Amino acid sequence: MIESFSNDEASYSHFLVDLTDNILSAKNLPNLLQNTANRLNDFFNMDFVAIEVPHFPSCNLHAYYVTYEGHRIDRCDCDIQPLHPSLLHEIMQKRETLMLNETKLVSYKKQLQHIKQTPIEKLLCLLDFPLMSGDEVIGVLAVGSFTQDSFAQETIDVLEKVALRIFLALNAILSKDHALDTPASFNSGQTITLDTYIPASSELYNLIGQSKAIKDILRQIEIVADRDATVLLLGETGTGKGLIAQTIHNLSRRKDRQMVRMNCTAIPSDLMENELFGHEKGAFTGAQTRAIGHFEQANHSTLFLDEIGDMPLELQPKLLSVLQEKQIRRLGGTEIIPVDVRIIAATNSDLLAKVNEKTFRSDLYYRLNVFPITVPPLRERVADIPLLAKFFTLKCAKKIGREITEIPADSLAMMSRMPWYGNIRELENVIERAVILTNEGHVLNLTPDDLQNLESQHQSEIIRPVQHASMPVSKPEPKTLPETDRETLIAALEACGGVIGGKHGTAAKLGLKRTTLLARLKKLGIDPEDYRHPAT
Repeated sequence: MIESFSNDEASYSHFLVDLTDNILSAKNLPNLLQNTANRLNDFFNMDFVAIEVPHFPSCNLHAYYVTYEGHRIDRCDCDIQPLHPSLLHEIMQKRETLMLNETKLVSYKKQLQHIKQTPIEKLLCLLDFPLMSGDEVIGVLAVGSFTQDSFAQETIDVLEKVALRIFLALNAILSKDHALDTPASFNSGQTITLDTYIPASSELYNLIGQSKAIKDILRQIEIVADRDATVLLLGETGTGKGLIAQTIHNLSRRKDRQMVRMNCTAIPSDLMENELFGHEKGAFTGAQTRAIGHFEQANHSTLFLDEIGDMPLELQPKLLSVLQEKQIRRLGGTEIIPVDVRIIAATNSDLLAKVNEKTFRSDLYYRLNVFPITVPPLRERVADIPLLAKFFTLKCAKKIGREITEIPADSLAMMSRMPWYGNIRELENVIERAVILTNEGHVLNLTPDDLQNLESQHQSEIIRPVQHASMPVSKPEPKTLPETDRETLIAALEACGGVIGGKHGTAAKLGLKRTTLLARLKKLGIDPEDYRHPAT
């Protein structure tokens, strides 16, 4: 039963002073919870007290809680669950106190299967106070009852003051934990013990990080995930755009079907149309059976088009048509097939520059650019580098059977100062190599000298003049074409209807690479679109 506050002013002051003295001296979260819960139970007969904090490296909620039978502790534990569907997640969005009576709790319990066998399953009344640091929610103080009693207003007023004190103590604990996670705070020769928790691949979120940049991306994902809007992911190679695409899919209503991936760079241009739309039996030589393309495979799911900037110009109108009409036709077929596909595209190119260069259609660009998300390079996420290094160390060690429990602190500090031109992919490769080289002991075999050598290699690659590079001698192209032969280029474009790639395109006709031809057309100010046949 929750008692309303009916004590005199002296008792009220004594309670707050006693609470403040105890919680501000707490060394860690379990200690803070225990000191808080005991006093709230003594003073208000609270059945349930919890302090919940987001764990951004794994995108989980860590809920430290205590339950009571009368004034005796019944259970004291920490529950880890996905952050996204939690009450804390809702509070982080609304930034206001949340009260749930029995009716609201019943509805909440039906939505979330993971709360079975937890104290929340038995609660009939729950009150959550956000613990705010500026505009950011760093945690929640939750109090509740296993009876149907509601909270009196005077009780809520006192608990708001309690929440303010909990925030001060929690903020100090989290700040200390963050400082301990900063490599620069360690002396040379020290090591950092790894957290043994690795996020499972089945979790909705797979993003590792706690920087402002990664939190901003998470907020954008939460906004767009459950809608069918087309998403365009922009960022350098190796920043994790594919992982973000998978996360968006996992949080969408299409999550029960597998996301289909296609890398526009990895597939030859003359095969890409077949990959996207499929073909009928006999559509071309060798087509002995019907083949289903990526759009049909992704029906009622998500199609992730990676490196969309490399899609051949002649195929772009067909992709645009599918996005607009939501239907396809297999190669060699006449049947119109409706498709319900959500598109997520990614590129490391400047698509707007490609539009200006006439190598990417402007109408397709604007169709894809509905909800752009810019993924920052790793050098702009310095706070995430230690977390990623620890995560990759544990992941790689587990994969090859190594027992690595520590990383040299000065190596972590060095990692945080490096530019990482290959971004997260490069960091993972460096860690994996170090794990392989750790043949004995529990400390990762990676020194600052190793990292310095890697950085020096990067610098030499950046400043090395192109004319000094040793280039292999290549055979001449089958046909050479003077760069000034404008008439020959135009004649070939007219003959091919402005189509650049493919077996019957202008590049094949002239015996040139598609990229070589596009570069020459750009230099001469020739737009292939001017020579397209109306039907193409």
